[in-house]
Order: sequence, then structure tokens, then C-alpha cells
Amino acid sequence: MSKNKEISDEVKRLSDIFADISADKRALVKNLIQNAAYMAVKLRELQELIDQDGLIEHYDNGGGQTGNKIGSAVQIYQKMLPSYNQVIKTLAGLLPSGEKDAAIRSADPMAEFLTQR
Repeated sequence: MSKNKEISDEVKRLSDIFADISADKRALVKNLIQNAAYMAVKLRELQELIDQDGLIEHYDNGGGQTGNKIGSAVQIYQKMLPSYNQVIKTLAGLLPSGEKDAAIRSADPMAEFLTQR
């Protein structure tokens, strides 16, 4: 499946989850949903890279210094995940009362802990 198709599918999925956001706020959240969909697809790609390459990568700077460091995909993943969670939490906060927790769990099962904070 192409990345654009994956992102489009994720936009549809998230749009369905957050369909109960009031009409006056829908225009405002369109970009948030686009960003969340993009990040969700990219986070899955990063997970695949981490699974394939591992958490640690070897480096050689050419000056005789070598060693191991945290993988580049891991670093990007660590930076992107909080942003994704914040966008989902923001979207959920725009839902009518009582729908927030279910929306967060539907959007990202790993984000369930956000509702327990």
C-alpha cells in the first residue's frame, strides 16, 4: 500500500472517531487530523525500522572513534510520539463530554494511559 493511501485511510479512520466534534470546530481540527494521520503512519514506519535494525546502531566517525549509540529511528520515534499523543489528546478534548476516553482508546490503544492521569 502506498504511503499516501495509508495516510488517507488513517485520516478517514480518525475522522470517523472524531466525527462528533461540533461543526463550528470541524474546520479547525482538519489540520490536526491530517497531522495525526501523518504521524501515525510515520510512527508505524519507524517501528518497522526499529524492529529491523534494532535500538542501537554502530558508528565510526572516520577519525578512529567507534562505538554504539541509540538508533536514529529510535530518536525520531521518541520525539514524534509525544507530539502524536498531544494531538490526539487535543482532538479528544474537543469532543462532547463523556466521549473523550473512548476516542483516545480508539485512536491509539497505547494512549489509554492518558485518560488515567
